[in-house]
Amino acid sequence: MELDAFFLLLGVAALSFLVVVSLYVVWSRIVGLDPTVAQKFASFTGIKRFLTALVSGALLGTAAVIAPSVPVGIAAIVMLAASAFAALMLFELAQRRYANRS
Repeated sequence: MELDAFFLLLGVAALSFLVVVSLYVVWSRIVGLDPTVAQKFASFTGIKRFLTALVSGALLGTAAVIAPSVPVGIAAIVMLAASAFAALMLFELAQRRYANRS
């Protein structure tokens, strides 16, 4: 894979990650949910934040390298971002439902 394609995929992955995190927090607040996952990550110490960023970066870089082509890589990144957003929202809805039962 060319270096330009790698950086393109890595840039798309980083942007999609940032968009998912932003949408998660904003949408959670709009619908009245408490973003518990975001609060958990915000409470991490400096070393845990560093390790989380390191692992996330390594996973995004590995995904960018193993993509067979740029269009397939971009499609996979976008689908992963959409799936992650949906999973986060379902998790928050389940958390709220569980909290309302107790």
